[in-house]
Amino acid sequence: MLTGTRVNRVILVVSVVALVTAMGVGSGYRISQAAFLDSGMYLPKGKGVVRVDLDNRAVDAQTARNLATGKETLEVVQVSPDSVFVVNNDTGVVSHLPTDTLMAESVEERPKSKGELDLMAGGGQAYLLDGTAGTLSKLDGKGTKPGPVPTPNPVTEAVVDSKGVVWAYSAATGELMEIIDVKVKNTWKVADPGEAVELTSVADAPVVYRPQTGQAGLYGPEGLRGQLELGARHGIPSSPGPGTTVAVAVRSDGTLVTGDFNSGDIGSIELPDRAGHVFGPPVVNHSRVYVPDYTERHVVIVDLAGGKVTHEPVPGPDEDFQIVARDDRVWVNNQHDRMIIAFDANGRKTQFDSGVDDKPLITPTPTPTPTAPTIEPPPTVQPTVQPTARPRVLRPSARPEPVLDTVPDVVGLDRRAACAKLMPKLRCVEVSQPEGSGETDVVQSSVPAARERVKRGTAVKVFYRGPTMVPSVLGVSADEACQALAEAKLTCRKLAQGLAKTSTEVGKVTTQTPQAGTPATTGTEVNVVYPSLIEVGSYLNQPIEAACAAVQQAGFNCEQREVGQGATVGVVRAQNPSPATGLAAGRTVTIDFLGNPAVPNLVGLTPDAACAALQGAHLKCNPVDDAVTLDVNKVLTQNHPVGTRLAPGETVTYVFETTAPVPLNRTKAPAPGRANHLSLAGGPAGWSQQSSLGRVYPPTGGISGLQVIHQFRCGRPELCDEPGSYYFSPGAGEHAGFILEGPAFSCFTTQVPGTVPLWATMKSGGTWVWAVHGSQEWNHFASTGFGSRFDFAVCYIWPPG
Repeated sequence: MLTGTRVNRVILVVSVVALVTAMGVGSGYRISQAAFLDSGMYLPKGKGVVRVDLDNRAVDAQTARNLATGKETLEVVQVSPDSVFVVNNDTGVVSHLPTDTLMAESVEERPKSKGELDLMAGGGQAYLLDGTAGTLSKLDGKGTKPGPVPTPNPVTEAVVDSKGVVWAYSAATGELMEIIDVKVKNTWKVADPGEAVELTSVADAPVVYRPQTGQAGLYGPEGLRGQLELGARHGIPSSPGPGTTVAVAVRSDGTLVTGDFNSGDIGSIELPDRAGHVFGPPVVNHSRVYVPDYTERHVVIVDLAGGKVTHEPVPGPDEDFQIVARDDRVWVNNQHDRMIIAFDANGRKTQFDSGVDDKPLITPTPTPTPTAPTIEPPPTVQPTVQPTARPRVLRPSARPEPVLDTVPDVVGLDRRAACAKLMPKLRCVEVSQPEGSGETDVVQSSVPAARERVKRGTAVKVFYRGPTMVPSVLGVSADEACQALAEAKLTCRKLAQGLAKTSTEVGKVTTQTPQAGTPATTGTEVNVVYPSLIEVGSYLNQPIEAACAAVQQAGFNCEQREVGQGATVGVVRAQNPSPATGLAAGRTVTIDFLGNPAVPNLVGLTPDAACAALQGAHLKCNPVDDAVTLDVNKVLTQNHPVGTRLAPGETVTYVFETTAPVPLNRTKAPAPGRANHLSLAGGPAGWSQQSSLGRVYPPTGGISGLQVIHQFRCGRPELCDEPGSYYFSPGAGEHAGFILEGPAFSCFTTQVPGTVPLWATMKSGGTWVWAVHGSQEWNHFASTGFGSRFDFAVCYIWPPG
């Protein structure tokens, strides 16, 4: 369903039509760049980066070495036609790729910030935002050499425009910074201190989206250009784009809210059956918005012109896919899958097989084998079942392929020399043959035979002429032992006893009775003892990665189970089965651990209760008592969203206000006097109590944005009609015969939401009264002769409670 409103929900500070004309073309994923004017695109694929030629539906270049292992994820940003940067989110390694060679060169290694690094580029310059350290660094480009960008406060969000200007936001102060050539040129207050915002861009200009209020503000070198009241709270804004439309995907109700800074139009579109789904940043391309739905592994396609909603399934083994826009195309890519999807400016889909598998690179020049593409219109919506999300856990490397050896030729050798030639790579089982021809102790044959390829450690039976003796069957499988004993015309009795250390030892003979070399007669019984189960080791207090690797090495499956959050994370707290238990190979060992603390919901709690909740979650408190609100002693915002995982001991900032406003009382001079007096208590002796004009603060204030209002009294009768009357003003100097008596109260210098202006109005002769414009008091004063060219707005106050 498509709904919309017009200019009644948008405040346009300047003409955004002029803005669009003046600014250049932006683009997609954390990058603002001029079009490179070809069908090529650099994407992470498999263990490296590939260059995709869309016109030929092929991969025409690939990195020569691995940039990722296992399921590690990469992000790519192209700075210019000859320069690409890559960040490995799981290792914190940033690499530079010259496009003529694609030979990766590591330029940054930040393992403590893995998963918190953002690459961005524009105007031929590349920058790296370290979300953990709150720092910004220049990686490449003209002007100042690469290195740290000095900022007065930690940086939490940043975008780069097509001129290479960085727009950075600091949550510590709620300020937006304009950074030109690594120097901070301007700053603007765009949010409350400690408030988390999302920074994106439209029409090559930064947009500040405030999840707590649902507002989106457009900024430029002159400050605020326009503001949209989207009403989309706690959503995810669109990636930087060239048009004038910003889109916000709201998870709670499954809607997409769009706002056009050019026309002022605001619309809301329902994404059917997707309430509560996990969305990524939408991508706006012409009249369509592409929304990544990680819950269903879909790209939801919204046609803004008609309100039609369709979706496209994303191929791949997991939900870890990316959507990137560049040069009028939207690219959809799962790094761990061969397929690539692209949409053109008309929403037409192209899908083809890149030929690149999710395997380690083995040659510097792999040859892709793409298949024919399929081109089709956007599909219709089909109902799907929402899967259960699983948290990502680290897993040990896969077990290596077995090593093969060639059985040597031992026929004709003395049996002892034959065994020496087989060992240590292969095992030797001597089997005597009391009957037949041949020299004593000389090998007549072997099984497996010479030149056969077998796994390292395989038992090779060597048959020799000699009297019957019990062969050595230690270390071979019980079945092989019994076969060797049968060939020696002995009886085998298998006994399953004891526990193996690893799966490779299961079924292998550990003891035999009689011992090897004991003379025997035909049919002598030989007991062979072997373990049938594996001993479960003790993994307590080990890191879960090391514990899981040990579990798998022993031959079990490993299941990691988070059983809560705590101060000691990622360490095994319990296991099932318990140590020393016998378990069959391939069965599961479950290891329990504590995960990183989850940020609790602080909004609505008292400051003390909020801090107690954080301490209970093993996090530190950073209370900020400085909010402009009537809702006191209650947390209003927090800098980390609810459920965010942080390292134990990390700090969470929450904002509230403990100072409540008090009534501003008005009293009147005795008749026939008309003068008024304002105070937080009663008036002068003999003056009559009148109405309360609203609510203000004591002179000490303590809240951002307040100014002190001073009280004056007429001390020169020749200058005022009513000697002893009063005057109130922010200025502390003498006012036309009115002498300063001291501070009276404080109120807001500029209007904040919910406040009203307090006006001072004068009657000829110098008698002053005060009222809120349009109130009953104001109308009364206006009808009884008050009002002059000297009237002014003193400050802004809260209405009466």
